[in-house]
Amino acid sequence: MNNKKIKSLCASFLIFSLSLTVFAPISQIQATTIGTSLTRDEGSGANPIVKAKWEANVDRYTDAISTAGAQFDPTGIYQDNKTISICAIVTDPDGLSDINNVYADVYYPEGIAVGEHHVKLSDQDGSTGAGCGLLMQEDSLARLSKSEGYDLFCDSVRNQNNNLPTFSTGYDYDEICAADGELMKETAAVYCAEKDLSYEDPSGDYRTLILAQDKAGKDGTLDNYFTYRAMTAFETDFSMINYGTVKLNTHKIINGDLTWNAMDQGNASVRNVGNTRLIMKVQQDDMGLGKTDGSWNVRYDGRVGSDATFVNYFPDASAKALNDPLDLSEMNEMDFSIDIFKFPPEHGSDSYAGNMTLSAVKTDHLCCSTS
Repeated sequence: MNNKKIKSLCASFLIFSLSLTVFAPISQIQATTIGTSLTRDEGSGANPIVKAKWEANVDRYTDAISTAGAQFDPTGIYQDNKTISICAIVTDPDGLSDINNVYADVYYPEGIAVGEHHVKLSDQDGSTGAGCGLLMQEDSLARLSKSEGYDLFCDSVRNQNNNLPTFSTGYDYDEICAADGELMKETAAVYCAEKDLSYEDPSGDYRTLILAQDKAGKDGTLDNYFTYRAMTAFETDFSMINYGTVKLNTHKIINGDLTWNAMDQGNASVRNVGNTRLIMKVQQDDMGLGKTDGSWNVRYDGRVGSDATFVNYFPDASAKALNDPLDLSEMNEMDFSIDIFKFPPEHGSDSYAGNMTLSAVKTDHLCCSTS
């Protein structure tokens, strides 16, 4: 066979091969789940010991009130968080150098759902039932120097807020702060970290677990609770409701909106900036419209959210609760309306002005689902 024929055959084979490559079906690549497992190596030696632990303000020794344990007030300001300190005294029978890490786990209050408007959960499904005693976050604690730790616990805490800490069985101030004790000998140390509580984290009792872990993987733990005290707070983006031109016996509604505009003069919005769910309340004077035969010449209505039913209220001293509570961090519109049954002829003017007062009361947190 001459070279010309060989080249022709090779070219034909190449074209055929390419055709197979182009038109052959593509195999499907299937995902496969592979099981994994391990067995923890318990290691050797003794477990670390958490002698005491406490929570406090960022100064590490004060809190809101003098009762036992730590209590904190939220800021009541939109997106302004409360920073706290978490501290513990840790030792290890195998030597302090055997301590690998000290952690603090903080858990939401049990039985309380944070709600669908909670900003911290905006990247999740937003469903109620979150919170509910679940872990918020695990934080690492840093070791203080000998002098910092001793002065903090044996002076500031002991002498100025001595019912703040929780002690493990067998330990107290006398043992820990002794002149020949472990803090002085540096066979125990104070560890601290700072943690933010959101302005909208629900009020209640938060479990805090200290976990000390040594290089062999052995653990020492101690837990307690601190209280995030209830604060019912709201803010509005409007300073006036102008009913405009109002006809007699005509129900006129001034709609709010869901756009936050600071000190808006018309479209009213309100948002929850506390750590409780709340119910808005409203009261209004008569704007000079007065009474006829002992009955008010004007009636008002209000609601929170366009799905709620209007609540009627007359000019009097009692604040009227509106429908539709505001959940944690929720922002919603406020709608107001007016009905005038008579314009008093003796008023001497076509213009009327008065004052509205808004307030709020707390209501129960959302409960966790039991299903």
